[in-house]
Amino acid sequence: MVSSPRDESQPMSLRERKKRLAQATIEEAALQLFQQKGYERTSIQDIADVVMMSPRTFFRYFASKEDVLLEPMRAIQSEGLRFLQHAAPTESPHAALRATFEYLARLHQQQRASFLTLYHVVMQVPSLASIYVYALMKTEPSLCEALYSRLKAATNRQEIRFLVAIYMAALRVALEEWLEQEAQGDLVSLLRGYLDDFSSLSHHA
Repeated sequence: MVSSPRDESQPMSLRERKKRLAQATIEEAALQLFQQKGYERTSIQDIADVVMMSPRTFFRYFASKEDVLLEPMRAIQSEGLRFLQHAAPTESPHAALRATFEYLARLHQQQRASFLTLYHVVMQVPSLASIYVYALMKTEPSLCEALYSRLKAATNRQEIRFLVAIYMAALRVALEEWLEQEAQGDLVSLLRGYLDDFSSLSHHA
């Protein structure tokens, strides 16, 4: 599991380490149960039983089954936002976004097994598919604001909003293709292909 971004100069407290370990344990158990039993047939009690805790304790870490299911994606999106804010290149909006979204693709590859399981679960329940897409797109406003703040002198908000939407769409399509292939290919290369296609089209427009 991908941990949430934090200030690396500050050591993580024992309490925080225990919390993150518990969250990761719940996520892993829940994803396995969702795949084995089906999302709708898995109860919070089932998840709590596997990790040997009460449902009440479960709710200290997650608000719902949906919250557990989407946590891996939310964690990666948070890492992408941190990268854009602090590590992405600043020579142009395209350079910053390309580096950020390739970073996101690499993070997905590092969590290949979790995201393949997540994809299989989501595809079993139509209502989850729309929630998944919405959760992916929900990060766009934060990415827009981070990019605008980082490159304020050279950009405008309308341009940034449009570019972030394009890069997010490219990531979403690349992810779908990668997961449909059982995550066997190189996600970064797939994403680069879509971004290169967009770049070529924009230059010929």
